Amino acid sequence: MSLSLLNLLNMLLPLITLPYLIRVVGIANYGKYSIVYVMIQYVILIASYGFNFSATRLIAMNREDRNEVENIFNSVLLCKILLTIFPSLFFLAFSWFVYDVDYVMMLALGLGMVIGDILNPIWLYQGMEKMRYMTIVNFISKLLFTVLIFILIRKESDYIFITLYNSAGYLLAGAMSLYIACHEFHLSLKFPNKESVIFQFKDGLFIFLSTVFMNLYRNSNTFILGLFVNESFVGMYAGAEKIVKAVQSLADPISNAFFPHLAESFKHHTIQANILQLFKLTKYLFLILLFLGGLCFFFAPLLNRMLLDANEEGSILLIKLMSPVIIVGGLNYVLGIVGLINLGEKKRFLQTVFVSGVLSLTFLLSTVRYWGASSAALSMVLAEITIFVCCLYYLKKLYGSSHPC
Repeated sequence: MSLSLLNLLNMLLPLITLPYLIRVVGIANYGKYSIVYVMIQYVILIASYGFNFSATRLIAMNREDRNEVENIFNSVLLCKILLTIFPSLFFLAFSWFVYDVDYVMMLALGLGMVIGDILNPIWLYQGMEKMRYMTIVNFISKLLFTVLIFILIRKESDYIFITLYNSAGYLLAGAMSLYIACHEFHLSLKFPNKESVIFQFKDGLFIFLSTVFMNLYRNSNTFILGLFVNESFVGMYAGAEKIVKAVQSLADPISNAFFPHLAESFKHHTIQANILQLFKLTKYLFLILLFLGGLCFFFAPLLNRMLLDANEEGSILLIKLMSPVIIVGGLNYVLGIVGLINLGEKKRFLQTVFVSGVLSLTFLLSTVRYWGASSAALSMVLAEITIFVCCLYYLKKLYGSSHPC
């Protein structure tokens, strides 16, 4: 329930501001903001490494041992800080040489999102299965961002400050969640030993590489479009993508809640029993995702009119093209992250997302000059279908190899 409320907030509040931002700053400036936002998400991705899954798994398996939880907590925080430095400097330099000073300013103002994300140990709360705290914290931070947008974004040139208000929400959430974590779980901030830090880097490596290749088609599409088409088309695509991801997030609480639960459960059952349990969950989730995907497809014109404040047929087409991502992408999280990673098959999952990421990127670069934003939408669908087929193949192969003759 806490995860459901959290995802509902994460979905609704940004969608409330979306039509307002497009109307006030314009679709082109919203496209600029979307490009900068993706660069910030790259920095957050690198800083997150694979900890949202590897650290969650470790916390879930050691939640009764306070000393071990504290050790994991401090080691991961230090790792995230170290991982932030280089990519932040790189993207600032990249923006300076490739774009203009507005992009550099937006990026600098948005780095507060990176700091806030470091301070916000969602992986700790998820591993401890205490997500109700995150619901409260994220509600306050998202509400702050929403209020600041409606009060302070008043004219077209104000688009430069959107990332600043994003940073304000992230920093508030980070400060609050770090304080609650230390007091609720009786943890102290300490400098961890070198061995613990090295272990966290090693443990999260395959998951980190997997998330990097996943982002070749999840976040890179907006960035790559910005190199080939004008900001208006980027803004149109970014808005449509945000709608599709928002609808998909309605089912995320199911898979997110099952990740730490199955990490604990998988220790006590056979591989065969675990895979059967996973497939049972997938069947129920498929019906939910099919319903959500159908809603997104058939109500694309209404969603376009209400949320994008746009009349272009292109926006409707993009929403419809990406609607299968809701179904296949949701199943991939369960089969890949919840399934293969919890079953110790990190290398196989990495192979899967590597193939899908390269395939998607190749398709996008080959067709973007001809199909524009539609090419980005189709590349995302292609990547998700590839992951689904590969995950299903590996799980069935794993089930067969563990089946007694």
